[in-house]
Amino acid sequence: MTDIHDLKIGAPGPFLPPMESVEKNARTLDTLGYDSMVFPDHFAGFVPESIWTPDITPLAYFQQSPHTYYEIGTIMAACAVMTERIQLISAVTEPIRRHPVLLAQTFLTLDHISKGRTVMGIGAGEIENIEPYGLDYSNQVGKLREALEIIRLIWSTQEPFSYDGKYWKLKDAVMSLRPAVQDSPPPIWIAALGPKMLKITAEYGDGWIPTLLQPKDYGEKLQTIQNHRKKLDKTGPFTAALWNWVLLDEDMSECERMMRDPIAKAFALLYPSSEWKRLGFEHPFGEDFYSLRDYIPMRHDRETTLKAMEHVPDEILREFYMLGDAEAIIKQLEKYTEVGLEHIVLWNVTAMMDLEKSRASYKIMKEVLLYVKG
Repeated sequence: MTDIHDLKIGAPGPFLPPMESVEKNARTLDTLGYDSMVFPDHFAGFVPESIWTPDITPLAYFQQSPHTYYEIGTIMAACAVMTERIQLISAVTEPIRRHPVLLAQTFLTLDHISKGRTVMGIGAGEIENIEPYGLDYSNQVGKLREALEIIRLIWSTQEPFSYDGKYWKLKDAVMSLRPAVQDSPPPIWIAALGPKMLKITAEYGDGWIPTLLQPKDYGEKLQTIQNHRKKLDKTGPFTAALWNWVLLDEDMSECERMMRDPIAKAFALLYPSSEWKRLGFEHPFGEDFYSLRDYIPMRHDRETTLKAMEHVPDEILREFYMLGDAEAIIKQLEKYTEVGLEHIVLWNVTAMMDLEKSRASYKIMKEVLLYVKG
């Protein structure tokens, strides 16, 4: 159990153009006292461009495409230079687009630039960022395990080394860059949900950073990781983190109105079919749908997507989003800390659903932050 006032709070780092806004937003997050800023590693976004139109979302007036992201290593480096104290976390990268040796070098470089404030958040990857670009998404969990072995090996030696894996074979490879603080490479937090991934998290992770888990499920999976760590005699520091989406307003009825916004429903299609089934519903994309493995938004036409959005029930939306005012959000955070959560990233998506609610929603975020920080 974590005391609510010990909870670390993060927010998404600026990952969209223009660069002038990046600098302003990075400095603001640092100044306000957030513990972390967190960066997605995407080529493609979560929403089909077929519905990215002004009649569906006013965001289409300001951003031409939902598939707009700065490259993660570059933007993390820029934000590290612009800030002084805030932690910078990738949430998350993967080792299919980026060779494990390159990942090891990139995050050691970020470690130097940030003076030790970088965390490598890593997972098995999302098919939308891999298969459309001519890369092989199969055996992604096995590839992650080998990549983590290689990264840990690189960070432990300056000497040439070899590695004979199923997916990577290295012979006389060398990468002698060392951490900014000797023997203290960046922590590795792993995005994991399934049994194999939870075990990998225990074996190779310094932390865990899933998304969209209810407190009960979060606590059970965290206990699974802790049990694995105990069996493996892992005694080092370990951070239990989480990334959740929030819709904020003083009026709960306004939150519920916004959760029924078309774009809010489009995002909720990411919720796995297993969770829909648990709540008594069938996912519009099929009974075995799992977005990380199955969802390529660019291949969903407008008619199919709009029809799917019509079938998103309120019960799914209330689980997908944390809803309410500062008091309601704090109560929800307390439920997570009771099962061991130590670091949460709150993505305030209120303005995506109603631009006029932006300022008020960030006022609520500030109230939550001030309460938690005491």
